[in-house]
Amino acid sequence: MKKLMLMAAFAVFGLSNVTAQSQFGVMAGYTNISAKVSAQGSSVSGDESGFFVGGVADFGISEKFHIQPEVLYAKANEASFLYIPILAKFMVSDAFGILAGPQGNLSLEEKTNGVNSFGIDLTFGANYKITQNFFLEARYGFEVTNRIANSAEFEGSGIKGKVNTLQVGLGYMF
Repeated sequence: MKKLMLMAAFAVFGLSNVTAQSQFGVMAGYTNISAKVSAQGSSVSGDESGFFVGGVADFGISEKFHIQPEVLYAKANEASFLYIPILAKFMVSDAFGILAGPQGNLSLEEKTNGVNSFGIDLTFGANYKITQNFFLEARYGFEVTNRIANSAEFEGSGIKGKVNTLQVGLGYMF
């Protein structure tokens, strides 16, 4: 968790001096959180829909390559998460970009014994500039970590838990 926060701070503050093309903004939209627990060939899954809202920065490294760190809060039914993606954005055209990168996610729910509250996703998506300030964005995050803690109660069980996320939103850059 400390490493992720350090990476996010570096991305936001360290990269702000890279180019004069730094922008900051806000984004909100639809989120779908999908949880899956599997063990010994069987699995149980469930989806919850809700909203997300947060802040976004865009640091232009070059005309075509940008770094886009964000801090997003998502709520879907009873589940609340804090997402901290640090995405690379490749601009295919002046208006269309492809996104990919790591995303930390932290469950804001009360800690459950045997379940990790923090996970890492691999996220990919697309970004489309509607105007100079407004943009649309869609992304999917695949969790690569296991939410089931390595504890004595689950030792040798082979239980795996993952939380994947779909987000579609509208943003505004200042």
